[in-house]
Amino acid sequence: MKVSFERKILLGYIINIVVIIALGLIYWKYMPLSTNKLWHWISLVLIVLSIGMLTTVYFILKAQLKAKKESEEELLKNQKLMQSIINNTTNAISVKKINGEYILVNKQYQTFFEAKETNLIGKTNADFLTKDIADKYRSADLDVIKAGKDIQVEEIIEISGTPHTFLSVKFPLKDTSNRLYAIGTISTDITERKKLSESLKAADAFFNISIDSLVIASQNKFIKINPSLSKILGYNDKELLKKPFTNFIFPEDIELTKEEIKKLKKGTNVINFKNRWICKDGSVKWLSWNATADKTTGTLYAIASDITEKIKLEEEKENTLNALYESQQKLNMILENINDGVLVANTSKEVILANDVANALFGIEDDSKIPINFSDHFKVLFPDGKKTFPVQDLPAERALVGEVTENVDIILKDLETKEMHRVLLSGRPIIDNEGHVVAVVVTIKDISRYKKLEEELEQKDQESRPKIGFKNIKQKKTN
Repeated sequence: MKVSFERKILLGYIINIVVIIALGLIYWKYMPLSTNKLWHWISLVLIVLSIGMLTTVYFILKAQLKAKKESEEELLKNQKLMQSIINNTTNAISVKKINGEYILVNKQYQTFFEAKETNLIGKTNADFLTKDIADKYRSADLDVIKAGKDIQVEEIIEISGTPHTFLSVKFPLKDTSNRLYAIGTISTDITERKKLSESLKAADAFFNISIDSLVIASQNKFIKINPSLSKILGYNDKELLKKPFTNFIFPEDIELTKEEIKKLKKGTNVINFKNRWICKDGSVKWLSWNATADKTTGTLYAIASDITEKIKLEEEKENTLNALYESQQKLNMILENINDGVLVANTSKEVILANDVANALFGIEDDSKIPINFSDHFKVLFPDGKKTFPVQDLPAERALVGEVTENVDIILKDLETKEMHRVLLSGRPIIDNEGHVVAVVVTIKDISRYKKLEEELEQKDQESRPKIGFKNIKQKKTN
């Protein structure tokens, strides 16, 4: 049976008291009464003092034991509290002796090596890690000893087959004599933070190299901008970040821009909003914005593109189209006010323009349905009205190969009505800058009426000759 130290002290006290009393009784019994009484009293006083001293020593020891017990209980309480704290922290904590033996590890640290605390205490990294890894950790510990102060190191520890990055703070532990006796380590898993940091670096790199202007702003000032916006407007970052961004917006577009910002506040994204900005050199540029807002913070996130050249091109295109439309209207007026029929066809032999005279000749109002190849609608004959005119010699066909023809005299006999028209056809190619035929123009001059008038005049002339004394040419020939 194990006896406590406190009980041992009590037993020792009782035994000593009994022994002293027994010795006193023996002394008192066997000391001759004839002896000087003074010695009897001195002996009695010494016995009493001995008992008093033993009693005093006993209570002092008891008080010390109580204080020690309370101190040990407080220390144990503090140790439990400390152990509870370090076990419930997300940081991994360990303490090693100078020789590398573990004397304290928390639960988080134990998970690194999938071992219980009792399996680590008293061991070194070399006992359960490969030599390379153990030497690496040992080297970091020795750096703390050499430095004699806290150091920070990044360590990669494989947990369940997955490498994790830890930021470890290593610090020396000293005793009351200021002698270094251990090395403490507090490790924080920064794997996700590292990934986030790398992602932020990548995002910053993308932010800075983007051709489009990327902007983070408050309701009235830029917070962050990429170099693209500075390049477009000509201001440096400090100039753009220092003042409200409305200072750089074209005055007439400020209120419109504020209205769009109000929409962002309400949670409506801005798509393809265009406004003008004043550059440092005084020029004005158009920017197209796509933006959204963080509902919690009100921060604006936007992408802008310089569309100045695009707008100029659109304006030029619009002006060109307007000029072209105006020219086309003038051309139509000219074509409709001339007596000849006019056809314009592309290289696919599709009529793209015809005037009223040509429409009337073909009896077709839709220009695109008029055939540039006359033989599809008419029987094309030589002026004698008997022989068929070759299709390949028609002005349209010759114009398509780059030839110019003037006043080709033919007869067009309508395949349905059998009506005949005596016409003069002319053809010209339209050539582009590279010398390619892109279209042809065919003019049709209907001379049927003139030919009829010529015939009637000739007939009247023949009839009037005998009346004024001229012999009939036909009779003269007969005689």
